[in-house]
Amino acid sequence: MKPRSLLFRHTALTVAAGLLVFQIASGAAVFFNLMLPLARRSADDLAALLVLSARTWVELPTATRPAFEDELRLSHDIDLTEANAPLGDDVKHLPYVNFLRTSLTSRLDPGTALRLTEAADGRFHADIPMARHVLRFSFSDELLAPRPSLALAWSIAAGLLVTLILAWLLARRITAPVARLALAARQIGSGEHPPRLPESGEHELAELARIFNQTAVQLAARRENQSTLLAGVSHDLRSPLARMKMALGMLAEQHASPLLARMERDVAEMETLIGAQLELARSQEREAAAATDIDALLGELIEAAEAQSPGQTHLRADAPACHADIAPLALRRILGNLVDNALRYGGPGRLELVRRRCSGGILVGVRDRGPGIPAELREAVFRPFFRLDPSRNRGTGGSGLGLAIARQLADAQGWKVVLKLRVGGGVSAWLAIPK
Repeated sequence: MKPRSLLFRHTALTVAAGLLVFQIASGAAVFFNLMLPLARRSADDLAALLVLSARTWVELPTATRPAFEDELRLSHDIDLTEANAPLGDDVKHLPYVNFLRTSLTSRLDPGTALRLTEAADGRFHADIPMARHVLRFSFSDELLAPRPSLALAWSIAAGLLVTLILAWLLARRITAPVARLALAARQIGSGEHPPRLPESGEHELAELARIFNQTAVQLAARRENQSTLLAGVSHDLRSPLARMKMALGMLAEQHASPLLARMERDVAEMETLIGAQLELARSQEREAAAATDIDALLGELIEAAEAQSPGQTHLRADAPACHADIAPLALRRILGNLVDNALRYGGPGRLELVRRRCSGGILVGVRDRGPGIPAELREAVFRPFFRLDPSRNRGTGGSGLGLAIARQLADAQGWKVVLKLRVGGGVSAWLAIPK
């Protein structure tokens, strides 16, 4: 299960806290203004009944006392007997019993040794001295209702449950459309075409979904127009460049000169730059995943690098062999650009390709021993046409599109490319592929 967003948590906590404070305040108001007075009144009524019954029993003739006891049992579920010995310690932890003790004490003579105990069967006993007798009144806990503390506990528990449910429902109602919007935005950023968002619900959220749908349609149209424009640029520019290249070749055969050679190099550079710009534009499109042997692909890259710098490129891969369902062309192009960048700027020395498995996915690194990149420029080098060489010389600074293409390809696939400084000098370019 995916973790809830911070918006969901904050909304739920805010609503729950507000409802809980309201519940506690209202429960306290009900407790102190309704339940507590009712409990005191109920205890006072029971105390009056017990004292009256004790006085009546004492005044009755001995022969009629059993009938009175039976009547008290049938009418009020109270057993009346004479106590021979105490049954236990006084009960002091129940609020209602304390209310009853207070009421009984106020109705009896000062100094009367009153006892209120609880038996093992759950019944309560009130031992009341009266006219040289100790009368024991036994009654069940049903006569102790209402219990204010128990009622308050039930009220708080029910209120807390209802509060949590309402907070969850309200937070989900608010965050669910935002989560759908965020998912659709990520899909658009990855070059996908998300389905239209439902334009229903609250007015503000429905209006937001409607505007987003319109923006998604406009972005899709612009992307399609851009692809059409790029196809036209590719045809309209490359065709005359090809004719120029052919004409320059024919002129060079008739009369070789440094100027013609320079023009041929310029034409070739223009073709390379046009191709790189077209590739940069196409890199925003998401490629379908396919079963890929990553170690075999890395081996091919090493062979190509060995042709440029023999004996300098090595692969370090942990076991076992690595296979995954990923975009193979995007992976090849990203790593190829990182390797080309390392060969161009890494200087002489060992170039390592590292492949690791981790709990979060696959890591592929390209590590060199070059002069490195300043920390403040490690993100800037991913911008199109950015070059560390201030001379703007393409012979030493390149076109400035290699890392930009790698970053855009990675973003389109949901991967991540970062640059890290190596201990001892150099740069490590890491491609992180999540599961």
